[in-house]
Amino acid sequence: MTQTQVRINHPDDLANHFHLFGKLTIVGNAVDEIQKYRATHAAAGLSTPRAVNDDSNTTNVTPAKQPALLTTSEVKAAYQTNNFAKMKDLETKANNDLLPVYTNITDKGDSAWVKVRASNGQEYYMSWSATASAWSYTESIKAVNDARQAADPATKYEAVVQFGTYSASTTIAGIHSYNMGLTTMVVESVIAMILAKCISQFIADGLGFLVAQFAVRLASAAAELGLESFSFAVPEFLIGAVAGCLCFAIIFIGIAYLWNWLNKQYTLRVQVFNWDTANDWTLNTQAKDNAVNPGADSDTNQLNIKIDKMTTPGNTVTPPGFGGGVTSLDTVCYYSIIIYQNSSTFAQGLSFAFNASRDSSTGFSIAFTCPRFSDNAMYMQPSVVDPSAFLKQASTHWQSNPQYINVYPGGVIPIGAKFDALSGASDDLYNLNININQAAN
Repeated sequence: MTQTQVRINHPDDLANHFHLFGKLTIVGNAVDEIQKYRATHAAAGLSTPRAVNDDSNTTNVTPAKQPALLTTSEVKAAYQTNNFAKMKDLETKANNDLLPVYTNITDKGDSAWVKVRASNGQEYYMSWSATASAWSYTESIKAVNDARQAADPATKYEAVVQFGTYSASTTIAGIHSYNMGLTTMVVESVIAMILAKCISQFIADGLGFLVAQFAVRLASAAAELGLESFSFAVPEFLIGAVAGCLCFAIIFIGIAYLWNWLNKQYTLRVQVFNWDTANDWTLNTQAKDNAVNPGADSDTNQLNIKIDKMTTPGNTVTPPGFGGGVTSLDTVCYYSIIIYQNSSTFAQGLSFAFNASRDSSTGFSIAFTCPRFSDNAMYMQPSVVDPSAFLKQASTHWQSNPQYINVYPGGVIPIGAKFDALSGASDDLYNLNININQAAN
């Protein structure tokens, strides 16, 4: 079936998702709902624009959870064993499922989204086909405690809102979420629509996005819903973490947008999977040589990406009814995706290094090089080293064969890294998988 033949948001196809979401009722399209929100907020006195340069109502928005993959034991095995052929097959299937939905979001904006109501009365926004869905769902809105308000004085309430996607052909769902500070209480579906509008624009941008636009677009979306006084900011030290979330929202595990970024000579996709059931891990800082990340218009080398420990579907917040009859969704793995491309293409490749830790004494450092005229190579050590120094150190320790390295921080925890090709990759796209608590071979 060609993309033009895929029908989007058809009521009959929503039934295909009942097993996933529980029974859903269509409430209305987003365009009409936005007009209702505007009228409600105007009547409540929430539509007064803030004065120019008045930051007194600016609240922070930060990543709540880095991306999580909800999937099957079979898919888990493919990632843990670095079965790149199987992973490529999954990416192709996910792309075929989701690209029509994403294309519709890009082409139609607000009208691509439909408000749905679950059997428990909760409302959120979806866009779907027979084989794929995307959603924006507010997990909670709560009054903040004193410590939170001291750090972010304008924030009176905090919403946790997630963006998710599901590919039926692969049985893989992907979810990531944000903490959104609010100056006043609003209904959950409003927050869901704000995020849906914002992410829609980043999907349209592809990987050429500017991460600085995230807070701006959230505020613009809020204003279109009649909340002109809302203003948001992303703390500078979390720019890298937000960029990682947006990369995941745009490409999921293999959306074709990945290959349509800047048309440079090399693209390297790094995926870090946390299979540790006891510890969260944090990607701290990086160093780059002739490399650039999507969205990092500030060229930050701070990552500050917290990857939660592995958990179970029952401990993961999802839209009401999620997972209903899909008993095979038995694996939840948090992970991070970092994309690199070379900033100069004239006879040059790229290199990078970053470090990661679970606590102040346990971690690892990894470096990778994708040279113009020789084989790809990497270097890894079971300790946290300054990335710039580590990249220089790696220049005399590069390993190309075998294409994997295992280290054991603390002498116990296996960290396995493996890349898929020495050179000559199709589309000049290379993959590096890093599995925490899983050795490579």
